[in-house]
Amino acid sequence: MFSTCPRPPLALLALVLSLSFAAAARAQGSQQTSDNPCHGQPPVRERQNTSGGGAGQQQQAPPAQPLTGGQKVKCAFRGAFLSPVPYLTSIISGGIRQIGEDRLPHKDGGDEVADWGSQSARIFATRATTRVFTNGFYAAAFRQDPRYERSTSKGVGRRALHAMSRVFVTRGDDGDLEPNYSRFAGSLTSAALANVWEHSTPGHDRVGPDATLRRFTRSFATGALSNIVFREFLPDIIGIFRR
Repeated sequence: MFSTCPRPPLALLALVLSLSFAAAARAQGSQQTSDNPCHGQPPVRERQNTSGGGAGQQQQAPPAQPLTGGQKVKCAFRGAFLSPVPYLTSIISGGIRQIGEDRLPHKDGGDEVADWGSQSARIFATRATTRVFTNGFYAAAFRQDPRYERSTSKGVGRRALHAMSRVFVTRGDDGDLEPNYSRFAGSLTSAALANVWEHSTPGHDRVGPDATLRRFTRSFATGALSNIVFREFLPDIIGIFRR
């Protein structure tokens, strides 16, 4: 007979999701109140004041300074391993992936929970690798600023489009917009390295060229969603609750 194997309960996933957003809000709030260069604005050439100004003209703030190569690598490791958000979001993603797995008759509830933890660990490894290479090593090599540049627009749609576009373009250390070489290289590197710790399950091929390409393309969708939720709009939500 086919035995019933409990899945990770949706209520538990909802609880973890709530904790994730709470942790993200707390972490974002602490980042904004500190002088940590990892969370400042990237240099933007268009914001520099070259008009000379006048007696009644408001002076613009000086442009942000680019991070050094060492700072980029340090910030990347800090964001990948010293923040609660990557761990919690990996747990959520691991639970969602585990729900989509085929139910095997020889596994009980404890096995399902263990598989959930294994899925979460592999997802975390891939995301941490992506961040370290994208925001650290490749950002230093290509001289690109890994910090997120928030939109200056007011409309929700334009801000969302801006957040999505920052997956494909970014600021160089000189303040100019350019293709996001760091993300392309970092996503491809992590997608390939994931073949070391991933393993295929019935109906889910996660090792090989096809799986690598899927991980690579999916990383841009998850990156765009992360920009929209955590980097573009979450600071505004935090500001509302602080009033």
